[in-house]
Amino acid sequence: MRQTLLAALLATTAFATAGQAATLIDNSTTGYYNDGIGRALDGTNPFGGNHMFPLADVSNGDPSLDIPAANAPDLSTAAAALGSWLSTPATPGGSWSAAPVAIPGSWAINDETAIIYTLDGGSSGLSNVNASFGVDNGVFVWLNGTFLGGHLRPGGVVPGEFTLSLGSLGAGLNYLQILREDHGGLSGYSVEVTGDVNPAPVPLPASGLLLAGGGVLLAGLRRRKRAA
Repeated sequence: MRQTLLAALLATTAFATAGQAATLIDNSTTGYYNDGIGRALDGTNPFGGNHMFPLADVSNGDPSLDIPAANAPDLSTAAAALGSWLSTPATPGGSWSAAPVAIPGSWAINDETAIIYTLDGGSSGLSNVNASFGVDNGVFVWLNGTFLGGHLRPGGVVPGEFTLSLGSLGAGLNYLQILREDHGGLSGYSVEVTGDVNPAPVPLPASGLLLAGGGVLLAGLRRRKRAA
């Protein structure tokens, strides 16, 4: 009896705390948007025999680069436009939109643009969060101000060409910060972020615990009576 009751209680707890898979960000998600960077970063951050931000009009190549988390780009030449977007994303300053807006899938050729998405972890956080991007030409990704990696490729937008595991995110607001790079021809972008929404644990009400305890006690008394 006790084992059966314990199994039922554990099953109830597991059901109450199981995450629910959801799409957290896609191409229709609004965010704070910055199209005031222009070409301030062009020709900066040498990496892999080229630059993380190549010169305009493919004048110094059309590189394929995968930039690891340990190589965060130096964005100082665009500091006036970007403001404090990595340290205080809720109030970044710079040339950001005053409120979240629809994010365009393409932008001015040769310019860089930036996005701040808000990920609400609710009261219990998010788990198994994964991000997937397609881009023409490059994308750089931060989470709550921590650089996660970058990716540059020639050619058009291929959804899923660059993926990142974001792991688990804490309760409350989290910020996914995106810098989009272009160096000529076309610009383009797609995004999908998925994860499990963790509901708050639902404890048994006090009356339920008393009832369960009473049932165990009653079963024990009955067994003793039979034995006597």
